[in-house]
Amino acid sequence: MRIIEFASLKAQPWRNGGGVTREVALGGTATEPAWRLSIADVTAAGAFSAFPGMERTFTVIEGDVVELTVDGVARRLERFRPFRFDGGSTTSCALPTGACRALNVMTRKDSFGAGVLIAELSKKQPLPLQPDQFLVLLQGQAQVLDGTATRALAPFDTVTGSIPQAEAPTAVTGEPQNDVPRPPEISGRGFAALVSVFAL
Repeated sequence: MRIIEFASLKAQPWRNGGGVTREVALGGTATEPAWRLSIADVTAAGAFSAFPGMERTFTVIEGDVVELTVDGVARRLERFRPFRFDGGSTTSCALPTGACRALNVMTRKDSFGAGVLIAELSKKQPLPLQPDQFLVLLQGQAQVLDGTATRALAPFDTVTGSIPQAEAPTAVTGEPQNDVPRPPEISGRGFAALVSVFAL
């Protein structure tokens, strides 16, 4: 398990200079990404950078509404409503209710896919996180159980991967088995984005 603290992420300018983004995780290279997870601050209306060959999922995670125009078609995107579109499309945004923050997931069409699910967290039913998944805390309070300790998450912190966890002693020998992957579990009250990235 790894926790990527939002406070540790460096703000970088958009490719077209129209805003800033914070890269959470990347597959491939910065110049030739296979997939990318990032959080962007959208503070002004204007054009989005084009990413030909990529599929993009855009989710408003702070703020109310973004009006996104993709290849001439306008769509009103409310908070916590993921929207998937071609990264190479001509895209621009308007901000009718002011600045917002957005979660961006991009994958190369011929090699990777991704899914984004907004999940409500529960204290009674912890959410397990699989090795190919990321969880981004969007709202509320949450804790991560790693088998031996509990760590609190701050808003927009990301949990990724799985951890090794020794199994209980066997009934026959009384000896512990080899370490096996055990997913971290997230519990709390609020909402989180569950992002799955997978090879095609």
